[in-house]
Amino acid sequence: MPDTTRRRAPILYWVSAVALLLWALGGASIYVAYFTESPAEFAESAEAAANREAYAEYVANIPAWAIAVGIGAALTRLLGASCLLLRRTWALPFYVLSMVFFMVALYRAFVLADVAGVMSGPHIATEIVFLGLSVFAVWMAHWSKSKGIVK
Repeated sequence: MPDTTRRRAPILYWVSAVALLLWALGGASIYVAYFTESPAEFAESAEAAANREAYAEYVANIPAWAIAVGIGAALTRLLGASCLLLRRTWALPFYVLSMVFFMVALYRAFVLADVAGVMSGPHIATEIVFLGLSVFAVWMAHWSKSKGIVK
């Protein structure tokens, strides 16, 4: 008979899970802004003054498939965070899928579309931090599963 008991989650688990949920909500809000603002408005909130016009042009030309990949990353990240808070093992596959989507989006943006030419240094650093958070989310979900915190 399989062990169905869960271990008590340490406080750091809950702090991390809530932080990952807030990050996921922030990521989802980016896509809400993308669909509710013009490219110029979106660029104004996302990019330094020197790059705003070029970044707005970049945003206006993002292909539909790339937008769909980004939405997929945001939604699976939100589902992963929800599963982590509910202590469900589905957190791990959702976070893995989210990271795959995010890496496809980064490849399209930085390699295929050369977005680094129209982004400021802090904006690029933010993307690197988001990649680090994606790796952390996958690790956190895996660690939680291996410790019996999620079932």
